[in-house]
Amino acid sequence: MNETFNFKRFWTYFKYDLKQMWRNHSKAAILIGGASAIVYVVWVLISLVFAQRWIAPPMVARAIVFGLAFIILNIYAARLYGHLTEKKAGSSWLMIPASKAEKFVSMLLVTLIVVPLLFFAVYFVIDGFLSLVDPTYGQALFTSISTLYTQVINGITAFGAESPVTFTPASLVFPTLIGFFCDFLYFLLCGICFKKNKIVGAFAILFGLSLVSSLLLGLLVPQFVQNIEGNIPDDQMVRWAVNWMNGSIAFSFLVTVGLAWGVWRRIKTIQH
Repeated sequence: MNETFNFKRFWTYFKYDLKQMWRNHSKAAILIGGASAIVYVVWVLISLVFAQRWIAPPMVARAIVFGLAFIILNIYAARLYGHLTEKKAGSSWLMIPASKAEKFVSMLLVTLIVVPLLFFAVYFVIDGFLSLVDPTYGQALFTSISTLYTQVINGITAFGAESPVTFTPASLVFPTLIGFFCDFLYFLLCGICFKKNKIVGAFAILFGLSLVSSLLLGLLVPQFVQNIEGNIPDDQMVRWAVNWMNGSIAFSFLVTVGLAWGVWRRIKTIQH
């Protein structure tokens, strides 16, 4: 197999990859993407039984369900390509006439772009449809999120005009995307590394890392706060906060690149 990247061959493999994703994960996609409809039906049935009235789920409940559905989607990334660790399915995947670079790019596109975009599209379309057909449903979730986003952007712009440090709307978008990519890549990597208990293994690692980071923060933060308390001007504190945010974004970016590199190394070394 020629290991160079061929766009025509990649496109053929990418279409095949999408078909396999739908064939293997269509039921999960319907459940996660259609969570708003499921909650709507359950909520209405319960209200009819106990309140004898047709009551649609309120905006707060719908927002919580949306957040939970997206978290589940993140976690489910561990199963998208989890079959690669199985001897039969993994061996078949290795025999597909496409280079490892083409398979890697397809894997990233499916995990980071196609799956999240489809989730948002399906979820918001269903939610918007329910908002149109049921007067008790209220405003569509996408409209509410758009309004909230506009308010946040206006607040950032206004704060940036008054602050000694420049804040722009773009400063919110980049770290959000990096955070999404980092989460999806982490569970993807765990999915193709662990042969069994993929999600449990992923959470076990997260638990260990959170425990270590909590111990370090518990030791360092109180001492840092005690040293700077009452001795630092407000504008300097703002600059420190911005530098800390920029450092966190840079760290998240490096972690994301590292996770992508880990996925690449796993693809190159996987054997059955």
